[in-house]
Amino acid sequence: MKKIYIILIAVLICSTAIAQTKKADRLFDRWEYFRASKIYEKSAAKTANVDTYYKLGICHQKMNNYKDAMYAFDFVNAAGTYSNPEFYLNYGQVLKNNNKYEQAKIAFKKYNELVPNDPRGIFYYNSIDVVYDDRLTDLPVNISGVIAINTQNADFSPVFHNEGIVFTSNRKTSGHCKIYGWTGDHYLDLYYAKKGSDNKSFTEVAPFGGKKINKKYHDGPACFSKNGDTIYISRVEKYLQGDDKKALMIERNKIFVSTNNGKKWSKAKPLELNSDNYSVANPYLSPDGLRLYFVSDMPGGYGETDIYYCNRMGSGWSQPINLGPNVNTFNREKYPSLDATGNLYFASDGYQGYGGLDICVALNTNGNFAKAIPMKYPFNSFTDDYSILFIQDEKTGYISSNRSEGGQGDADIFYFDLISDASTSDLKTSEYTIGYKTKAIANKTENNTVNNTENTIINNTSNVMFSVNSPSNIPVQRRVRETFPIRNYVFFDLESTQIPSRYVLLTKDEVKNFKETNLEVFTPKKLTGRPSRQMIAYYNILNILGKRMGENPNSTITLVGSSEKGEADGKLMSESVKKYLVDVFGIKASRINIEGREKPKIPSEQPNGTNELIFLRQGDRRVSIESDAPAILMEFQSGQDVPLKPVEIVAVQEAPIDSYVTIYADGGAAPFTSWKLEVIDEKGKTQTFGPYFQNQVNIPGKSIMGTRTEGNYKFIMIGQTANVVNVKKDTTVHLVLWTPDVREEGMRFSVLFEYNDSKSIYIYEKYLTEVVTPKIPTNGKVIIHGHTDIIGDANYNLTLSTARANDVKTIIDKALAKLGRTDVKFEVRGYGEDDSLSPFDNKFPEERFYNRTVIIDIIPAK
Repeated sequence: MKKIYIILIAVLICSTAIAQTKKADRLFDRWEYFRASKIYEKSAAKTANVDTYYKLGICHQKMNNYKDAMYAFDFVNAAGTYSNPEFYLNYGQVLKNNNKYEQAKIAFKKYNELVPNDPRGIFYYNSIDVVYDDRLTDLPVNISGVIAINTQNADFSPVFHNEGIVFTSNRKTSGHCKIYGWTGDHYLDLYYAKKGSDNKSFTEVAPFGGKKINKKYHDGPACFSKNGDTIYISRVEKYLQGDDKKALMIERNKIFVSTNNGKKWSKAKPLELNSDNYSVANPYLSPDGLRLYFVSDMPGGYGETDIYYCNRMGSGWSQPINLGPNVNTFNREKYPSLDATGNLYFASDGYQGYGGLDICVALNTNGNFAKAIPMKYPFNSFTDDYSILFIQDEKTGYISSNRSEGGQGDADIFYFDLISDASTSDLKTSEYTIGYKTKAIANKTENNTVNNTENTIINNTSNVMFSVNSPSNIPVQRRVRETFPIRNYVFFDLESTQIPSRYVLLTKDEVKNFKETNLEVFTPKKLTGRPSRQMIAYYNILNILGKRMGENPNSTITLVGSSEKGEADGKLMSESVKKYLVDVFGIKASRINIEGREKPKIPSEQPNGTNELIFLRQGDRRVSIESDAPAILMEFQSGQDVPLKPVEIVAVQEAPIDSYVTIYADGGAAPFTSWKLEVIDEKGKTQTFGPYFQNQVNIPGKSIMGTRTEGNYKFIMIGQTANVVNVKKDTTVHLVLWTPDVREEGMRFSVLFEYNDSKSIYIYEKYLTEVVTPKIPTNGKVIIHGHTDIIGDANYNLTLSTARANDVKTIIDKALAKLGRTDVKFEVRGYGEDDSLSPFDNKFPEERFYNRTVIIDIIPAK
């Protein structure tokens, strides 16, 4: 009866999960991405399914939550080649939106390999180099958020009206409480703000136009006639019923027109070009009132949405006319507007721009629009930028963007001023485009010279730092004796209480041959990601525990299972571990206690947390091994949540950290926004590395030298500072590639940290002082490098990893001082979440937990 009950419960859980996923799929198909994402998140937290993560990533991408989309897509990418090649195109775009251009190139390259006949792959792949190269000739312009208007909600697309501006916002409006299924935010409404003393000061911000203008659903963006008595509104009205609604799946955008008699606005009437079969939106009326530009996905266009126009015909409008391939692309074009000379501005993600929507301009040449070009940074950023409005034509104005720098939350309105910042007084916004270089900048670039000996810098930016650190000897491999820590956690897959197959599970017959010193004999059935003896050691945790308990018959343990489903499920997980130890290693059941909890005693998920919950919850679903037996636990430690005693691994360490060439570039008071390297050998062969967006990068010596044993290499750093100064520095370095004496054997130790913690180091203080420090040979070198997992902000993780590494150095420094030693050389580095240098992949929770580490390499004197 009990078995039948368990089976019924399992079937019920499985059926519920399937039903929830189908519900999410229905919402996804109806474009209700917000509601679908919430269900997908729950489903992914229970079962790590790549298809669920893919759809979750698409939801976040559609909602412009680019970082959350990247994390979901990272999971899909880590699982191997995905069945739908379109994933790699989306993944590349999202990586671009997160300023991870090099990773984006890899994704676009993958898409091009899978779908070579689709030009989009190589188009976006090449776009990254186009943008980077163009950044070297950027010109100064100040862009800042309009704090008087912006909120944590979306605020965008301002247009002039009376003595102020009317803009679009999804902030909560009194009486308008409905939630939009696509984004989970309130519907759009139009707001008015009265202009203050300058272009960034506004007062009396309030809903615009009353109930005739702001209806139940989306209202905005909008535009006005020149005298301000007529408004054209982009609007969604949910009126479809029955089969029409089922066929369309989503309501269409339409344009409505309202007039003002001097006292109030009339009831808005639909424009005759509206259709139930496609959308028309983003109206823009030319200054003379004779042409109406708009955006539509009507059949016959070039891409997802195109820009069209209609000419005024008496009291009506002509048939729509597509602006053609000089403007429209295979992707999206939106938010058209004109400047005083008739140049067309619009947003697009179909050009080789910075990422997301970019503001583009098509110059007016004798009444025709030339081929459009994206604008430069900082008008465009790696997120979405759109909707430009001029105050003094082509000199000052407003743009809309969801960039974080200078913003308040979601999309914000930003003010730009070319008058006070431009290096050339005649510079216009329409000239501030990709590929444009002023004569002044061109002359500076052509006339500068480089002093090879003194690393002279272009433009006299003497506070810029550039250095290349090449080890005097660059070994390709080294034998290393590693003391590897064993965490006291066994992680379980979501929705399962069985020990995952990635852990090594022995038979009774295999136990007698198991030795901690020969762990590579016992490898997991399923081990994905980069090959690693260290993870093989960890995946033998239950065998290490069983062996130690067998050798120490008085030792006891408590297994504490933590499950998001509650104590009962946690106990089932603990029972699985206990059963294995009893059945396979013959440990008496009385020596093993079990407990169940909802959360572990040291949880990763914190109260009220909202970000990256999938990763955090995966890490919290685990069985913790608790004991007071010294034979089991790490040296000098006792009590709950103490790691198990480390194991020793002897291996060949390929490309050790100290074999990397370290390049440091710092713009000083004006940090680099990006920089790249050109490395040239004696024969003139040039390699390009980058672009980079951090101060320090590390490149394996072998990546530069290939099969060469040694040589002189010229390193040229080409970068741009935040105050838009173009910089070029160089230095020449002698590189040597050699294999060290086989007698050289380094030592490696690791210390582990809890999530978002830099203080765990102090439980290792005695260990570092009494075990690690005495092993440092006279005149030896200690390389300390900190790492993190991929959870959280990349810049924050870089700082966190550096803090962890410095804490370790401080403890070792103090221990050496007590011994009266000053002979040891240190190198301390923080690598954050850099996946090219992280010890392990980040697919499984145990890999992420082990990436929260500081690694100590002890190198003997040569």
